[in-house]
Amino acid sequence: MKNIGSKIIFFIIVLLLLSNSSVRIAQAQETPEDSRSITISPLTFELTANPGEQIANKIKVINSGPQPIFVKMEVEDFTAVGESGGVVVQDQENDSFSLAKWVVLSETEFTLLPAEQRIVDFVINVPLEGEPGGHYGSILAVASPPDVVSGGGSGISQKVGSLLLLSVAGEVTESLLVKEFQVAKFLEKPPVDFVLRFENNGSVHVRPRGFVSITNMFGRKEVDIPFPQKNVLPNSVRKLDVRWDPPLALGKYTATLVSNYGTENIPLSTVVSFWIFPWKLALVILVGLIIVITFIIRSRRRLRLALRVLFKGDKV
Repeated sequence: MKNIGSKIIFFIIVLLLLSNSSVRIAQAQETPEDSRSITISPLTFELTANPGEQIANKIKVINSGPQPIFVKMEVEDFTAVGESGGVVVQDQENDSFSLAKWVVLSETEFTLLPAEQRIVDFVINVPLEGEPGGHYGSILAVASPPDVVSGGGSGISQKVGSLLLLSVAGEVTESLLVKEFQVAKFLEKPPVDFVLRFENNGSVHVRPRGFVSITNMFGRKEVDIPFPQKNVLPNSVRKLDVRWDPPLALGKYTATLVSNYGTENIPLSTVVSFWIFPWKLALVILVGLIIVITFIIRSRRRLRLALRVLFKGDKV
């Protein structure tokens, strides 16, 4: 029976080793295809133009992977999604913000060898009747293995894009407001995290600039913390995070948002207050003091007797 049990255990171990080897072989076979990579530069263009003007620029497409790739260039509109600066490539619901129909590429299809790069020229033809304000599009590079294009294989395409933010001169509306400037009202200790949300109700993207100024309960300035300068697209909200992490802080503080935006540096400002107090530590200290005081009160008779013996020589 012992021999039979040993043989069964040995057989199971062999099966496990063979299964692990097959998994490693399968993973190794998938590696070359998964290592395909395409990059594009620059990632963002911020441009201005007049109605009827033509703007020419270049974009670089790079094959940074070990395999040849077939690249197809496309132009699409994009819109903001979420509050963290994300975008989604799709047709603009509002045609006033569309840009893709104005963009012309010098070439739309080519093959790149490993480590090869290609410069693609593009032109933006702004029509005379082009609506003033913001227009938003993306130049996309879609990469596939060459054998997929020729019908000889299968694979997954990879897509990267560069964003085009175009501002057409004219009667534009710059309208930004502070939708939220919040912080926890009571904190036990740093860091202090502020939530800052800007809402753009205008017709062109804007980039708010400024800082959060923090003063203590005595009116003395502690620090000015610049917030990240990020574009806010029309009809969208952009959330920015600001953190203050001093080594030591105690008491009431006031945080003032000092900012401006747009071509005319329109000011924005709002104020919040908060407290920093280590209540857990204070509670421990308070309990300790209560215990000490209670002990002293209960021991006061013994303390008086001890002092009488010490200073007057009385016998206990």
